[in-house]
Amino acid sequence: MTSLDLLKNVVKSIDQFPEVKKEILSMNKAFQFNVSDGSPFYVKSTGGEIVVSEGTTQPVSATITATDQVLSDVFSGKLDGVQAFMQGKLKISGDIFSVQKLSSSILKARK
Repeated sequence: MTSLDLLKNVVKSIDQFPEVKKEILSMNKAFQFNVSDGSPFYVKSTGGEIVVSEGTTQPVSATITATDQVLSDVFSGKLDGVQAFMQGKLKISGDIFSVQKLSSSILKARK
């Protein structure tokens, strides 16, 4: 399963976590994921919905770059996102605090 598939599954499960859905929708932001060994995708929270789609979007609050395996490990909880960032396995350009908030919300929805 790719990192995109994992993230889509998490977003599908968000309806079971109203507080998490509210957190993500309140962000009203877009995040670009550039997969160094795969295709790019993005998450956008606008207009009362959360969209995960292949490709690129503009404008974005932040761009996250990593391999598909690293992103998969972060989304599945096998690897801590902050730890991946500190180890240089994951790069972030833009609003790092919004990325941290998104990551925290994803973790809550995975449980």
